[in-house]
Amino acid sequence: MHAPDSPNPPQTTRRQVVGIILGLAFCVALLAGLIHFIKTDIAEKRESLLKNPGYATGVITRVRRYKGRRVSVRYTVGGVKYSFRTRVPRTFLRTHAKGDTTAVIYAKSDPANATLKAKLRPSTN
Repeated sequence: MHAPDSPNPPQTTRRQVVGIILGLAFCVALLAGLIHFIKTDIAEKRESLLKNPGYATGVITRVRRYKGRRVSVRYTVGGVKYSFRTRVPRTFLRTHAKGDTTAVIYAKSDPANATLKAKLRPSTN
């Protein structure tokens, strides 16, 4: 151990360098796995929606313009009320406000799985 007034800083050992590299590699692999899981989940929900879609009219119950543009939408299918929150582009918020109606597409097999028709665009795959 070096004295505090030593002119030479402590040297990093080979073992410490290998530990840092392995730690960074683990973090990158974990992040890549998380991104893959999220993309797969989104693709499965999209496929479920497009397999047998149902259409409903939803009412925008909340608009959030800060910390990410989001809307909350409430819609009814077969007498049961559902709601969801979703991010929306700035152009959507320019043309829609709280209380407005919008088209909702839901999966007939699971009406709770829904999205805005305005958000559903052709796949880029």
